[in-house]
Amino acid sequence: MRVRMLFHMLLVDDEASVVESLETLIPWAEIGIGKVYKAHSGLEALDILAYAPVDIVVTDIRMPGMSGLELIEEIGARWKNVKCLLLTGYADFAYAQQAIKHHVSDYLLKPVSDEEILAKVARVVDKLRAEVETYDAYHRALRTMREHLPKLKADLLNDLLQGKRISPQLLAEKLKMFDIPIAPGDSVALMLIRLEKEMPEQDFYSLSLLQYAIGNMAEEIFSGHFPLWHCQDVHGFMVFAVGAKEAETSERGQALSEPLRRRFEQLAAQLQRSVNHYLQGKVSVLIGKWGLFPEELSPLYQSALSAFRKQIGRQSDVIAFASEEPGLSQTRSLQRLYEPPLLVHLFEVGDWEGIEEKYEAIFEELGPKSGESKDYLIEAFFTIYSACCFIAHKYGKELAEIIGPELSNAIGLAPCRSFSALQAWALESLGKLRHYAEKELAHTRYSIVEKIRQQVLKNLGEAITLQDLAGRLYMHPVYLSQVYKAETGENVSDFIVRVKMEKAASLLKNSAAKIYEIALELGYQNPNYFIKVFKKHYGLTPQQYRQQR
Repeated sequence: MRVRMLFHMLLVDDEASVVESLETLIPWAEIGIGKVYKAHSGLEALDILAYAPVDIVVTDIRMPGMSGLELIEEIGARWKNVKCLLLTGYADFAYAQQAIKHHVSDYLLKPVSDEEILAKVARVVDKLRAEVETYDAYHRALRTMREHLPKLKADLLNDLLQGKRISPQLLAEKLKMFDIPIAPGDSVALMLIRLEKEMPEQDFYSLSLLQYAIGNMAEEIFSGHFPLWHCQDVHGFMVFAVGAKEAETSERGQALSEPLRRRFEQLAAQLQRSVNHYLQGKVSVLIGKWGLFPEELSPLYQSALSAFRKQIGRQSDVIAFASEEPGLSQTRSLQRLYEPPLLVHLFEVGDWEGIEEKYEAIFEELGPKSGESKDYLIEAFFTIYSACCFIAHKYGKELAEIIGPELSNAIGLAPCRSFSALQAWALESLGKLRHYAEKELAHTRYSIVEKIRQQVLKNLGEAITLQDLAGRLYMHPVYLSQVYKAETGENVSDFIVRVKMEKAASLLKNSAAKIYEIALELGYQNPNYFIKVFKKHYGLTPQQYRQQR
């Protein structure tokens, strides 16, 4: 089913009653307007345009400070896709007609009826909808992707090196989209390159240029022999994934045939010499073992890092090959603890479902290993414990204040007695942390709602807007509006009108104040507009309502 496209509109007029009347009394939703913003000056309109996704602006031509034409000119320079309609009096009609040649979609001659303005805006909505439907979004996204292709490719390789789990279908789509020359099922080896301190100009920009130059050199040297895909890892290494088709390997996912292996080693040595000769710098190179892409890429990476640490260390200008040690399946370290997303990052963004999934993965791996060595239980315990402490401190609390002294007591490592004890401790601690976080969120939202209500009740005699409330509470207008709607089910603007009308009804029943006096007391400078709003709210004019008391 096709979803109807909704657009956002901004009304601008220095007369508050005009803006309020246009916003409240016209059925904008019928023509596809989803949200209406209000501004009482050109400068306020520019502030709203800076944060709100506005598609249409309806503005008066004569306003103090910045005129409507000046506003439209500024919009044309900064937001080229925004459509503008001009409200103009007869005296300015010829002037307004000239503006239509530039940035104005249409104009409305005052006095304007509700039907006329609705029809004019509807035409603009139709035009916007046609533009969106005919615009080739696919090619725009494709151009953007090509501009960022090197970073996208590097980020994907980094994710795989760190062990991030990507579904086979999504990975295949990304490999094809990014035109990466290594496919699932290919054999792959990693080549780690460390730029040594002897490299000239070690500042950020020159290092980036050096890495770019080394990447180009590698592509040129290995071209026609082995496909390459590279990134910079978290340790500052340049990591090259070197591919080979299954037919080129002696065994599926294992070493290359002897002639190709020698060729690979020669090319790696040639790259090292080229960096030395052309860039006047030194690099150390570690060539890792072969495995299957993508399932063995992360273990290969961990193995290569280990080999670099053991075989090269702090030596400079070295080329080495990962020595034959027990196979990848013999790796004893826990992997799921350190795969992205890390626990500490999931806690920081409050992704409780993600944390539960992470726990499941950790304990799935830990279960079979927990009987081998108590180190695994202790390693998992302290990783989880440190993440719990991290989020507790983010809330300004000690961990014991949230999960209780018994669960937070690490002395004696009681949770590490057994796999089941650790799992029970982790899940109980998580439950308490989540309950506390949700309680804090609810309290924060309740506090925002109460502050909004207090501000409205305290300033009933003013023309209160969402922007006014956001400024007084030091919050973003969109966030403030979303929180209030989520907590109460009511829009802020509807709440303001409702409270004002309830106050008006009380005054009509319990005082002898004239209707225009009540209107002024509630911030309505135009009594006729007040009467329209009151009738829309109660179905009666103020006079009829008073007569019924």
